[in-house]
Amino acid sequence: MRYEISEVIKKDQVMELVFGNCSKPKDLLGRHFIMEGQVISAYHPDAVKMEVISEDGKHYPMDTVERQPVFSLFLPHKRPFYYQIHMTFHDGNTYICNDPYSYEGLITEEEEKMFSKGIWTEVYHKMGCHKVKLGDTEGMYFAVWVPGAKRVSVVGDFNFWNGMLYPMHKMENSDIFELFIPGLSCGQFYKFEVKNAQGEITQMVDPYAVMNEEKESGASRMFDLKRFHWEDMRWLSERYRGNVLKRPMSVCEVRISELDSPDEKVQETVQDMGHTHILLRGTSEGEKFGAHKGFFEPAFYGNTPDTMRFFVNRSHKRNIGVLLEISPEYLRRAVDLFEKKNPQALNYLLANVLFWIREYHIDGFVFRGLREGAADFLTKAKEIIKKEDSNILFIGEQTTDKNLKSFFDFEWNLEIKAGVDKYLKADIHNRKKEYFQLSQPLMNGDFSHALLLLNKEISIEKNNLFKDSFIDKKASCDYDKLTGVRMSYGYLMGVPGRKAWDLHSHENISSQEYVKSLLRIYQEYPALYEYDPMRAPFEWINGMDAESFVLSFIRKSPSGRDNLLFVCNFSEEEKKHYRVGVPKNGKYTLISNSDAVEFGGEGRGEHQEVKAVSECWDLRPYSIEISVPPLATLIFKF
Repeated sequence: MRYEISEVIKKDQVMELVFGNCSKPKDLLGRHFIMEGQVISAYHPDAVKMEVISEDGKHYPMDTVERQPVFSLFLPHKRPFYYQIHMTFHDGNTYICNDPYSYEGLITEEEEKMFSKGIWTEVYHKMGCHKVKLGDTEGMYFAVWVPGAKRVSVVGDFNFWNGMLYPMHKMENSDIFELFIPGLSCGQFYKFEVKNAQGEITQMVDPYAVMNEEKESGASRMFDLKRFHWEDMRWLSERYRGNVLKRPMSVCEVRISELDSPDEKVQETVQDMGHTHILLRGTSEGEKFGAHKGFFEPAFYGNTPDTMRFFVNRSHKRNIGVLLEISPEYLRRAVDLFEKKNPQALNYLLANVLFWIREYHIDGFVFRGLREGAADFLTKAKEIIKKEDSNILFIGEQTTDKNLKSFFDFEWNLEIKAGVDKYLKADIHNRKKEYFQLSQPLMNGDFSHALLLLNKEISIEKNNLFKDSFIDKKASCDYDKLTGVRMSYGYLMGVPGRKAWDLHSHENISSQEYVKSLLRIYQEYPALYEYDPMRAPFEWINGMDAESFVLSFIRKSPSGRDNLLFVCNFSEEEKKHYRVGVPKNGKYTLISNSDAVEFGGEGRGEHQEVKAVSECWDLRPYSIEISVPPLATLIFKF
């Protein structure tokens, strides 16, 4: 071995490389400038001959080092030049490639320090696998954090899954291993092969992968996130200026497994109904965001990042926000990582949540399966995300944990809808004693931050909050049942709180039209959505009339104009000449009747516009006399 080569290559390093124990292959492979010129070295376990091909086409034979498949060349000049390695193998086949070890790493020393401190929030831009162009050479850059590893290699369908071919280089001040491999392209599969301190070898998928194989033991897949073109800047700019407590919010739940095609049917339906947001939910088959998928991989139809981004982009162009459900499994894994108090793990988790906001333009997160220890993680996550964008929404289950209550922007309210379900399921002769199931949940509490699921049967069972509804699932539902459905929808629309619905629950056309009309009213009247802390938005007229099974209440607008009166008849008898107390004199105009003919009803109680009279009723100075159809909700404007 020439003296000049021995300045770069040491015997012990060669043996570490050959036996698969080398953590810093760039110390001996690639190009090294020395006092006398430059040394170029390369390695392949099956090579018998190597040459350097310079940019002008000249071939420079390389010498073996220590009788191993490590080859080296000394050139007596320091002029940098582009070169390739020409390899000849035992079977006579040859291969020409760019030298992976001749390229500098992309992670800076400052980024490495931030990662070690747990504050590198854009870590996903370089960790994982990324398509890059270094000089005139395109390829894939890999980086992964593997503490305590003796050797980490990139393996895949491009190198026969051989961990001896592309050992990665360990950075100086961390356990980050990195390598740029020229010539690789999107669509190829890869993993990281890890040899630990005990000599055990395992393969792992990329924790930062944005795409993985479907099968359980599948590999990660190379993908270029930079190629997608967003067209939703108008939506984002409006979102940044928004105050969610001043705007209507109607969430439509969509199961990810139902999005099996790229057409616009879902967005068209959601927009036509009048919803403001789509909630992407998982399914019982485990296709949950963050369940068996990687933290950075969307569980979406087509199994590619761009299909989900296309869906979000198109939703935003239709003025529809997109929320992601965080599954209990994802949250469990996240909390387990967080509780290790490892700065790198914390960095991974917080960067992951920011990733969905920055790379997928997600508008909020819905958390399920809250567990002990979640408060600390969620508080830290909220801190960094609200700093990024204060309008990102956090929605969670009802909880008695004060820390979590203060964390969520909105909280699922289960008692109100559960009371309606229990009442409607009761035998008609036993409903009187269930009457207060309707009003009791509304007697106390601030519902400005509540989110009501209007069309699912509520179950308090753990991790099974929303079961299939026992009403309104088929067009063949009997008349009385559909009448009760519409009545309950009208009542729940008047209850304080934001609204949530299931995409496919309104298969009955007339019921669907009634819901659309309710959502139009919801959008039009600030009394139903705008919150003023100085003015209570909800006021009972009578929530104690168990004899007649009628509930009446007022929704008050912050401006004092266009207030709404709700009268809900939960009995199967029409209430003729029914008197309701009202707060002031003037006209009360009917704007919605769940028994209207266009909604499948009989048209009773329509065309009502009544004038209040000075007759004290329900402890109010004025009152009106109206006719209330059976199982119906009437909404009056005043």
